[in-house]
Amino acid sequence: MGWAQKGITLRLVLIRHGETDSNLSGALDTAWPGRPLNATGREQAVALVDKFHKLVGSAPQRLACSFILRTRQTAEPLAQAFNIPVQVDPDLREVRAGALEMSTTLEDTREYLDTAIGWVTGDLERRMPGAESGAETLARFDRGIARLCAGLEDDPEATVAVVIHGAIMRVWGANRIEGLTLDLLAQFPCQNCSLTLATGSPTAGWKAELWSDRHLEDWPVVPGGKPRTSKEAREHLESVLLS
Repeated sequence: MGWAQKGITLRLVLIRHGETDSNLSGALDTAWPGRPLNATGREQAVALVDKFHKLVGSAPQRLACSFILRTRQTAEPLAQAFNIPVQVDPDLREVRAGALEMSTTLEDTREYLDTAIGWVTGDLERRMPGAESGAETLARFDRGIARLCAGLEDDPEATVAVVIHGAIMRVWGANRIEGLTLDLLAQFPCQNCSLTLATGSPTAGWKAELWSDRHLEDWPVVPGGKPRTSKEAREHLESVLLS
């Protein structure tokens, strides 16, 4: 059955929050309230309004974010520009680091990343040390997205947006959005204040149009390539652009 036959109408815009000092240090910062946006992150949040107009082209009917400070700060310029309230939803929070919280060691970062990749490859009962399993993480994020989309599935003009976090974007995207492959998400995690666009609905499923500001075919994915953290992906992309 094709997408049109399923009655797919909604546009879902997933936005990663702006930059924080924890992003620069590589800290596993997932607990409330979390580090605020730094100066670069605040500039990214303001610039997000023009980016939204350019890449999405329509105003959102609803805007949500997690309860972590940096997502609320990122959402504020969009809320002001589009004159809509921000729905704060705890179910939209980041993949919790648990016992690894605020660690910057390579060992702990790899354990966090390896656990998330395990969830993407089907090991949903695996548990982040001291935190949720993959199944629990997906279930609560599904609840948040369902609330955001409730009552809009039959509106052919509906666009909803949500400001969230990098790891949950990869885990939920790989499990719920057609076209987002493990190789793409492992090698090129979404960057700060980037937009990912999908069409569909919570009941019919989602199909990707953009990942981290780019069309899927524009990413230099290497089959079976090494997984990267967001920081490593940013450094890699910068090196490619400068070479």
